[in-house]
Amino acid sequence: MKLFRCSGLADLIGNPKGKGELITVTAKSEIRRIAKEDLFGFRSFKGNSATKKGNQLEDMAIELSGRFRQRQYKKHVGRVNTDLITGECDILDLNNFEIGDTKCTWDIGSHPFFEDEALEKTKKAGYDIQIHGYFNAYEEWYKKEFGKEIRFERGFVDYWLFPCPVELTNDWDDREQLIDMVEAIPIEKRLTTVVIERDESIIERIKTQIPHCQNYYETIVSKYK
Repeated sequence: MKLFRCSGLADLIGNPKGKGELITVTAKSEIRRIAKEDLFGFRSFKGNSATKKGNQLEDMAIELSGRFRQRQYKKHVGRVNTDLITGECDILDLNNFEIGDTKCTWDIGSHPFFEDEALEKTKKAGYDIQIHGYFNAYEEWYKKEFGKEIRFERGFVDYWLFPCPVELTNDWDDREQLIDMVEAIPIEKRLTTVVIERDESIIERIKTQIPHCQNYYETIVSKYK
C-alpha cells in the first residue's frame, strides 16, 4: 500500500463534509498529484531560491537549534515507515523525547518574528500535523527496533532567519535587504520557536483517514494502469 509522507498529511486528514464521503476534496486533489508523480515522475514544483537557501543552511540551523537549548543536535538521517505513513524528521532527540524541524526563511518579510504569526504560519503549512505524524512513526519504529514503547509529548518548529548566501541571489535582488539588514539583527532575535504539544486526536485522525487515502490512491492508479 502507498505510504504517505508526514510532510503532506495536513491535506489528507481533514473531515469530509459530504454525506457518505470518506476523504475530502482537498485530499483527493493531493492524492491525484502524488499519483501523477508516481506514474510519470512529473513534479510541478522543483524548488526555487528559497528552498535552495533552506537546504544549504539546514545543518547550521539544526546546530544552532541545539546550541540555543544547550544540547548537541545534528541532522537526523533515517526514514521510518509505518503501515500508513513515512517520514524523516530533522531533529530526533531521544534523550528528551522531542522531535523538531527547522525552517530557514527567505527574508525579513517572510520570517515570523511574532508568536501569533509563527503559529499561523505553522498551522497554514501543516507543520503541526507533520510533527504528529513523526510522533506516530518514530514511536512505532522505536518499538520495532528496540522492543520498548516511548511517547513523544511535544515537538517544535524552529524558524531561523539567516543572511542569504550571495550565490543564491540574482542581480535584481536587493542584497542589502537579503544580507545586510539580516546581519544587523542579533542572532537570538532571528529565531522563533513554535512548540507543538501532543494532541491524541490528530494521531487518531491520521490512523483513521490515511487508510481511506490509500484505498483511493490504489483505485485511481489501478484504473489508469
